[in-house]
Amino acid sequence: MNNQSAETESLLHELEIYAVVSSNGRFQYVSSNSLELTGYRNDELIGKSIKNFIHQEDLFLIESYFFNEHHLYPCSFRFQSRTIDYIWFEASVEFIKSTLKQTNQEIILKMRPLNKPVFTPLGPARIMKERKLPLLDLKKISGDMILEDLPTPLLLTLKGDICYVNKSFQDLIGADTKHQLVGHPIYEFIEASFHEIVKTRIERLHEGEKIGIIEQTWKRFDGSVINVEVTTALTAFRGEYAEMIVLTDISSKRNFQKILQKSRERYQRLIDNSIDMIGVIHQDRWVFVNEAGIRLFQAEDYHQLMGKNIFQDLHPKDHTSMRTSLKSILEGKVEVDVSNQSWLIDSEKILYTEMVFIPTTYFGEKAVQVILRDISERKKTEELMLRSEKLSIAGQLAAGIAHEIRNPLTAIKGFLQMMKPDFTSHQQYFDIVFSELNRIELILSELLMLAKPQETKFIRRNIVSLLQDVAMLLETQANMKSVYIEQVHEDFTLEVDCDENQLKQVFINLFKNAIDAMPEGGKVSVYTRRNNNKMIIEVRDEGEGISSELMERIGEPFLTTKEKGNGLGLMITYKIIEEHGGNILIDSELGKGTTFFVEMPIHT
Repeated sequence: MNNQSAETESLLHELEIYAVVSSNGRFQYVSSNSLELTGYRNDELIGKSIKNFIHQEDLFLIESYFFNEHHLYPCSFRFQSRTIDYIWFEASVEFIKSTLKQTNQEIILKMRPLNKPVFTPLGPARIMKERKLPLLDLKKISGDMILEDLPTPLLLTLKGDICYVNKSFQDLIGADTKHQLVGHPIYEFIEASFHEIVKTRIERLHEGEKIGIIEQTWKRFDGSVINVEVTTALTAFRGEYAEMIVLTDISSKRNFQKILQKSRERYQRLIDNSIDMIGVIHQDRWVFVNEAGIRLFQAEDYHQLMGKNIFQDLHPKDHTSMRTSLKSILEGKVEVDVSNQSWLIDSEKILYTEMVFIPTTYFGEKAVQVILRDISERKKTEELMLRSEKLSIAGQLAAGIAHEIRNPLTAIKGFLQMMKPDFTSHQQYFDIVFSELNRIELILSELLMLAKPQETKFIRRNIVSLLQDVAMLLETQANMKSVYIEQVHEDFTLEVDCDENQLKQVFINLFKNAIDAMPEGGKVSVYTRRNNNKMIIEVRDEGEGISSELMERIGEPFLTTKEKGNGLGLMITYKIIEEHGGNILIDSELGKGTTFFVEMPIHT
């Protein structure tokens, strides 16, 4: 039974885990034997970041090792296990390369456990024969000068017990005499977390395996710690096989690395917490986006954007300018570029952004770092300012036109009144002329509303009666164009507090627009209904409809589809309904017609 258990343990430690890690450090594939070695099933690791399982002190080593170009030696690190705290692994790295431009670089990790490895014994004689180890006997070396004067700290150990140290090592460790070191176990000067891996490396060394350089933490006599890089080889010392250990003090390097790591972490936090999207584009694909980018593009998670072609969401009209900006950065023509573009988030939403382009690298290849800022609200504000500016200009024009017309109109009315007694036989004509002149004055008064606000006189009015009056007024014009006005009212008692003349002007504009939209004839449908505390008036035509581009600009001055129109009618209509506490909505479909929905509060 014991033999079977030992055989199982031996096989277990001969296992190697294979993993594929994406360029952003997430497991994409893990071999199924991960359960035996780490306690995690492979599906529990896939999709998670490798950083979540690496010991905090080994993170920088792992990252720097992944981006190191030579990879001469394996990398050792501590991996969080489900069953115990950490397992020491030794890993080698390979990169998956492809000639396809759309392929992201991936990393293959081959990891083997170091805690209790099993080796195939070669025997000392065979080691000496195959490795051709030097026979080193310090007694035969004159004054031990060769090793003693080395500027590099060096010591010899016999299965972990120190048998020789040179002066550089004595100074490094802070010992007063060599007697404080020789005869002591090496583990007294090594941090406890490295003891197991040191034992493993010694065993592997004596079994004839090549072991690479490793970073460790050692303790000085004064209690301070130093970071060292350890190189170990097998040699012969006084007839025995000893471990020759060479140390390189990298404390300054590690301190600098920690500073860089902290700086990198601060930079990473800055990126993660940025309110603007920060991303990296490589070969027209997103290879990095921060949390703000995920929210900006309304993605469900990080993977939904990673590897996605940027032109898939970019508005087609911006493709050319985007390619030009990317090319300029990648070719080094400019160091920074800024442009605006729009993105099609879904069928109902367009995202407007301002993008800053900055050159960067991605796995040694040229890439572009971008900063995106959502300017959708700014664009809406600019459109409102533009509309306001147009309204201001329209108001100034309206005031000037009204003033110029009123002057001759006043003169005409005055002379007609003087002439009236001499033409008593044509009284009916004078009445018609004065009626039309009064109507012109009323229209001029409404036109002046664009220039300055006027006091409105609200009275209670039945909306159905008002609509019938407007329909009767325009009936002749409708008949001339073969248009029939149909009215359907669910409630004939709907009343509203309004300025009657202004409200009539609203529906005159809407009815006339509906009639003009059907040059070949058709039907204008007018519906009224109650909706809670509001009334809804629908004016529907069977015309050609309005394009989506024009729909966004409805209500702007001078915007019209009529050959002789000036675009002021709907602008006045919107203004009047707004002053009455109402709202106007439009529904239009090309080839099927347009419906205006006027919502107004009901008098209670």
